[in-house]
Amino acid sequence: MSQKSSLYRTIEILKRLNESKKLCVTRLAQEYEVSDRTIRRDFELIRELFGDFMSKEGECYQAYKKVLLDDVLHATDLMTLANIVNLFGVTQKESLISEKTKALVDKSMLVYEFKSRLFEGVDNHKIVKKLEHAIKFNKEICISYRVERFTNKSDFQPYKILFLNENFYMIGENIGKNSVEFRRVAMIEDIEVKSKTFIPQADIVTFIKRVQTPWANFGKQEIIVKLRANKEIRRYFRMKKYLPSQKITKEYKNGDILLEYAVTHYHELEELVIKWLPKIEVISPQKFKKSLQRRLKQKLSAISRPINMED
Repeated sequence: MSQKSSLYRTIEILKRLNESKKLCVTRLAQEYEVSDRTIRRDFELIRELFGDFMSKEGECYQAYKKVLLDDVLHATDLMTLANIVNLFGVTQKESLISEKTKALVDKSMLVYEFKSRLFEGVDNHKIVKKLEHAIKFNKEICISYRVERFTNKSDFQPYKILFLNENFYMIGENIGKNSVEFRRVAMIEDIEVKSKTFIPQADIVTFIKRVQTPWANFGKQEIIVKLRANKEIRRYFRMKKYLPSQKITKEYKNGDILLEYAVTHYHELEELVIKWLPKIEVISPQKFKKSLQRRLKQKLSAISRPINMED
């Protein structure tokens, strides 16, 4: 059973918890042919995703209530789950979701029609599997990464695969540059998993938990950006957080609202502000306003440039 993915193993453990079974770390480690530490991580992940629904006695866990997956998943969540299953190349013979959940996915399609992909496709499933293995066991890797017409090689300590802006990114420390960087999974052409392991740094783990966009900068102090949204568009910001750090801190007498965001790079908010202009205004900082003005001038210049049809 050691060949099964960590995702498969975690879901199996969750199903057994739902059946009120008492599960012990050492016994599960022997059954799945992994380390005790790996099984403890599985339980930590389950608790992180579904809350505190199980009790712990020594090294054994038992659920005191059931996790009703099919009751809490919305149609978009089900579609994301179905696409992730497809991304990992899971066959019908070895499915990661229950028959009931698959039936619910099919049923949701009677109401919903998704015209845009929830995320980019990743054709090379071996790349994903190697990444999963390296992250799970804290192993260093060497990646071949495609940039335009060239392929670069870099050594990384991989931490997580993140889903951001409808794309999958590997985030980790570039060993050669001693910097935390993002790499699009779809643009990784090859991975060499090395035998050398590493100890994850607590500050990088904390940073990853706070990441909002691929433009986040590790080690940079957060900048508080304040925006004033016109009353005509305020409902969109009340219905949706465009970044996890979004806060509505004030409502003006005329109905406008004051928004606050915590970012580490202005790029994290540029496209959002440009999208809602002229019904949104940058209150502070002034550096962001000037940066936005330069960006808009560049866009206007590109539109005004004569088109060369001969190239």
